[in-house]
Amino acid sequence: MWVRSEYTSELAVLAAWVSLLVPWSVAYNGDAPVFGLDNVDATLYFVRFPLFELQFRSDSVIQNQVEFDIAGLLASQYPGTELFASIYVTTPPTSALFYDGRLALASVVWSVAALAFLCAFGLSIALYLREDAVVARLPVSEVRLMGALLGVGALGAAAASVLHYTQRAVVGTPIPIGVLVIAAFALVLLRIETVEGEDGESPQSDAQ
Repeated sequence: MWVRSEYTSELAVLAAWVSLLVPWSVAYNGDAPVFGLDNVDATLYFVRFPLFELQFRSDSVIQNQVEFDIAGLLASQYPGTELFASIYVTTPPTSALFYDGRLALASVVWSVAALAFLCAFGLSIALYLREDAVVARLPVSEVRLMGALLGVGALGAAAASVLHYTQRAVVGTPIPIGVLVIAAFALVLLRIETVEGEDGESPQSDAQ
């Protein structure tokens, strides 16, 4: 892929910001068990962004014409702080400390990915504010560095998705659409080639 040299940093910044805004995974669990109540299932939605997770939990369940208040029981099963109206938020490190087993491992892997995304965001801000100074100080191409950071984030998110799938009875079946978007950005940035000149022609074209 050829991109004019004056636009490569802008592309790297845009890729980082879009990657941070797109959910890397969404999941739905309509049969989440509620520990402490027999034969009572809850409905939960999980929207996982690079740096945090939003949970949409059911407050109560009506079973056999009996209404069960399950908010407190779910709070003991899932990490998160309530924002409003049964919408909760948690972070990868918080989840890693809360869960055990494969869910804890998934959260640790996600935490590593989140760190890569944070570094990508920091680099994007630096490029946006002081592009020339940052590019001059970096020992490698800023575009390749951004691609590598997003690539690490995508790999971590993909690994976390696999681990979440093994525990889908608890955290829902993940749909990692965002992982593909982030991985595509990383691949483009790692394979990008620049061209010089106002006409946007490649060096090969000039040589001919």
